[in-house]
Amino acid sequence: MVWLDDLRGQGVRRSWPAGATVLHEGDNSDHVVIIEVGSVKVSLSSPAGRQVVLAIRGPGELLGEIAAIDGRSRSATITALSSVTATVLPGAAFRSLLMKDGARAFAMLRMVTERLREADAHRLELGAYAVLHRTSRLLADFAGRHGFVGRDGAAIQVPLSQAELAQATGASREAVVKALRHLRELGAVRTSRRRIEILSLDTLSMITDDLLPG
Repeated sequence: MVWLDDLRGQGVRRSWPAGATVLHEGDNSDHVVIIEVGSVKVSLSSPAGRQVVLAIRGPGELLGEIAAIDGRSRSATITALSSVTATVLPGAAFRSLLMKDGARAFAMLRMVTERLREADAHRLELGAYAVLHRTSRLLADFAGRHGFVGRDGAAIQVPLSQAELAQATGASREAVVKALRHLRELGAVRTSRRRIEILSLDTLSMITDDLLPG
């Protein structure tokens, strides 16, 4: 996002190891975070302790903007999936930059609107599609946004455990294990500990578009 470049100039760099909490749901901080290197998960926890993964974010994406704008507590927890480096900008500086520049504020509005559309699409999938479809869509979406070529020159690696994938698709871990087994049999993915390698984006796309022969 080009409009974030000016924000970077007023922030400071910070790093977190994999598994560290970058932002915590319920905290009363208001700084924003721009991911430079690595990937994070955005999650919510129910009163019973069940975690739901709302999104996976990567380099070039802004986080924490809601609390910076409305002044309320953090609405979600941000956890590093890998080693993460980010630019951290105080909430006051962020708000000042938005108020001074209408183009930047409009770019921010477009980003928020896009995320609302993502949330609507996710709610539709939870009610209308099977776990195999939801798992394929999530992996394809992650690859399109944050993928990189693996050691063998063909694989895109997704640093999600099976439990995290289940939280992101709104399914049980057992259902996700079954879906991954099916995707392995189709030659679409290869799995290992906390790592999913996407071998065929075409196959994932055929599943999400309902084009795969029965």
